[in-house]
Amino acid sequence: MPTFKYKASQKDGKIIEGEKAADTRDDLISLLHEQGFMIINVEEKVGFDLSRFSDIQVGGIPLKEKVFFVKQLSAMLKAGLPIVQALEIMLDQARFSSLKTKLTNVYKDVKSGLPMGASFGKHELIFDELQLSLITAGEQSGNLVEIMEQIADDMEKSNEVRNKVRGALIYPVIVILTAIVVIIILVIFMIPAVEDLYIDLGATTEDIPAITRFLVILSDFFTNPFGAIATIIALLALVIGYRSFYASEFGRKVVDRGLIRMPIFGELIAENQVLQMTRLLGLLMRSGIPIIDALKATAKSLGNVHFQEALNYAADRVSKGSPISLPLAKSGVVPIMVVKMIATGEDTGQLDKILEDLSRFYEAEVNEKTSNLTKLMEPLMLLVVGGLVAFLAVAVYLPIYSISQFV
Repeated sequence: MPTFKYKASQKDGKIIEGEKAADTRDDLISLLHEQGFMIINVEEKVGFDLSRFSDIQVGGIPLKEKVFFVKQLSAMLKAGLPIVQALEIMLDQARFSSLKTKLTNVYKDVKSGLPMGASFGKHELIFDELQLSLITAGEQSGNLVEIMEQIADDMEKSNEVRNKVRGALIYPVIVILTAIVVIIILVIFMIPAVEDLYIDLGATTEDIPAITRFLVILSDFFTNPFGAIATIIALLALVIGYRSFYASEFGRKVVDRGLIRMPIFGELIAENQVLQMTRLLGLLMRSGIPIIDALKATAKSLGNVHFQEALNYAADRVSKGSPISLPLAKSGVVPIMVVKMIATGEDTGQLDKILEDLSRFYEAEVNEKTSNLTKLMEPLMLLVVGGLVAFLAVAVYLPIYSISQFV
């Protein structure tokens, strides 16, 4: 019978730890529940320590882990657990070393009396600036539980959209990678064989059809060590050049403008920005954040610089007495329907309600377009792959058909 290590909370909030034998993990959890304990963690005791593997981490904390953290924390606060005790439980459940280290510091700060929002902001953990503003507002208004639920819901929806986009891109990525592999194999192995066949029959390189000769030159270049090194250097230079260009103000404007205008993806990217804008702005306003601060905070959370500039310009104009809808109408990126709806919300005093309705509408639009993304890309994929196949077929078979004159 396996032995399990467990950590649980008593009704008075006291944390206990221990080991117990049970047939399965679920059997032990059921037993502890019957004894009135709230389960924090249960894991099977093994002959060697696996916990050290949690220290191996590549990149930052995954969004999925952040969503889980916020939902768990929100649920515990809603159940009435004190913030310190809730953080202690989350600290014990933390799987990533960087998360555990920073969360330990947050726990110590909160335990010493620092507000939760200030503690998370101090250690730059989990929450962005907009979410920290919401948490601070929730602490000041005594509405922290509701704010945490709204943040958890927003993060979960963002994660769902991201996963849907990634899922939709799997098919075209696989097709493109397969086409690249096939092209590499043909260029490196089959094209040189065709060239050797021509030479063996007494023909010269000039006798090879032009389209095949082009691939021969390409094959010679890539199979040559200097050509391979030059290709790698060129690719690195291209990546570094792009990053440097995008880091500049002009470069980012050019790239971000191109993104929202590109076929198929452009409309989806723009609508996703509108979705984030309306959802976050409405969330901030419902939480009591002043409209100017809400516009600035929302701008920082958007990924496209043109939407950021639109909201920052709106914040500046609103501070001078202008309604929100007028500067947004001049931006050129916010849809006219959104502008008119916001104007209606300002006139009726129900702007937060209008923003909530708009976010629901665009959420449905983004979900639908994401679900149909594969279908939208199929014609383009067929055109590209079909063109490559036709090009390679002509390049390989044309010299075979014309070889008879050298026999």
